[in-house]
Amino acid sequence: MLVRSGPHPVLAELTAQIAARPDRYALFSDFDGTLVEIAERPEEVMVPVDLAANLGRVRQMLGGALGIITGRPLRQVEEYIGAAGLEASGLHGIEFNFPLTAGGSPATREAPHDLIAEVVKIVAAEPGFRLENKGAILTVHFRQVPAAGGRLRAALEEIIDRLKLDHHLKDGRAVIEIIPNGTSKGTALAEFMRRTPYAGRVPVMMGDDKADEDAFAVAQEAGGFGLKVAGEHFRSGDEPFRHAGEVRDFIAALAAHSR
Repeated sequence: MLVRSGPHPVLAELTAQIAARPDRYALFSDFDGTLVEIAERPEEVMVPVDLAANLGRVRQMLGGALGIITGRPLRQVEEYIGAAGLEASGLHGIEFNFPLTAGGSPATREAPHDLIAEVVKIVAAEPGFRLENKGAILTVHFRQVPAAGGRLRAALEEIIDRLKLDHHLKDGRAVIEIIPNGTSKGTALAEFMRRTPYAGRVPVMMGDDKADEDAFAVAQEAGGFGLKVAGEHFRSGDEPFRHAGEVRDFIAALAAHSR
């Protein structure tokens, strides 16, 4: 079997197409696992010093049509790559750093208190679990005890059913998130595509986990597509990106055309 040593041919072709017609494309990216490698804890993520600058150059080349769609709170995105000046959506389509069009973001800002209390009990009973309270969304990490993921999911499903909550679960890379119904990375991408400069362009979404598939689907409906990053969710062969470093290489290659 031949081992690929360079970028996937699809990426070289797409880079050339975007460079030739930057006004035709809108580019979107997840953050963790896509622009940067997954860290043991979200606050330990390592962001290369040139990432914000390269993203800013690509944004300029695309006439502003470069957006971040992440499960992180927007304040964290601002902390890590705010210098790029990008428009962004955080918390799976709940937060935006720009004014919304009609029918935009849900208004939910805090998870129900009874939900928080029940999840705290589950996390306290399992030393390897860790709760990240994002406000509207609760995220339970189980990277330290990967075999417990199924048990955790069943317990969270039971809570949602018993409390009759208007929420759903979304699996990530060694995390399970409890998210209000009606919002996703797909609804976030749709919100971007209703506004200038994204409207009418070909949307291209880069992502590494199950939540990003919602955005892939919306991009496809709008005539675009998703670019997968191999890892714990998309296995090798589902590429074109084998890891986050190749996503950054793609961004850097596009940035080189903006000079």
